[in-house]
Amino acid sequence: MLEIAGQDLLRTLQLARWPLAAGESASCSELAPHRRAYLTYEGEVSGGRGSVKRVETGTWSSADGQMVLQASDGRVTRLEQRGPVILAG
Repeated sequence: MLEIAGQDLLRTLQLARWPLAAGESASCSELAPHRRAYLTYEGEVSGGRGSVKRVETGTWSSADGQMVLQASDGRVTRLEQRGPVILAG
């Protein structure tokens, strides 16, 4: 989930696997925007719709068509979306 300045809802992406090493790719689906409560929530979702598990925290930015993720531990991952696939650079 990505927080976007000035927007109440979070841009939400679902990757087939994480983390990705440089040169690896994974299928990616954009989901409906989510409420901010999901930034801190982990557990079952009502109605049998699955569960939420936080796999990373940090900040993100976008430049030159790439999404740059900086994890809380300092690791940096550059992602490029190519249709329904995310490529780590």
